[in-house]
Amino acid sequence: MSHNDYRFAAAMEADLPRLMPVLREFYTVEHLPWNEPALRSALSVLIADPNAGRLRLILRGDEIAGHVAVGFGFSLEFGGRYGLLDELFVLPAHRGAGLAKRALAEAEALCRAEGLRALRLEVNDDNERARGIYERAGYTAHPRRLMTRWLDASD
Repeated sequence: MSHNDYRFAAAMEADLPRLMPVLREFYTVEHLPWNEPALRSALSVLIADPNAGRLRLILRGDEIAGHVAVGFGFSLEFGGRYGLLDELFVLPAHRGAGLAKRALAEAEALCRAEGLRALRLEVNDDNERARGIYERAGYTAHPRRLMTRWLDASD
């Protein structure tokens, strides 16, 4: 399998039904909570609103081999808008062709095209394979802990 067999394409709303099983596998592997209605809603925004970010499919022919989701945020530390590599997933059957490295380059190019100067990402501490890919591509860890508080109507 050659990396030349693969291409990146902007996801469309019509792609969502066949993308959902790929996302389901990613969420299972990453132990993320699965909330399909919320996910579909967020994907629709990402597809429709270029200010939100970009969603790219990794395709081999018409088959989805994986996906890359980049969200856009704003930080004074990063000089304004920055990219967040929110998701990068290559299905196991398509691994070994350098697709993760290519997907990173695709995400970086998308951010550069937007005039962004930084691309951030999260990686689980126990995911040594992914961490190695990111480190070899020039990503460095910050001595900080990412923290989240979910905001909902009951606050």
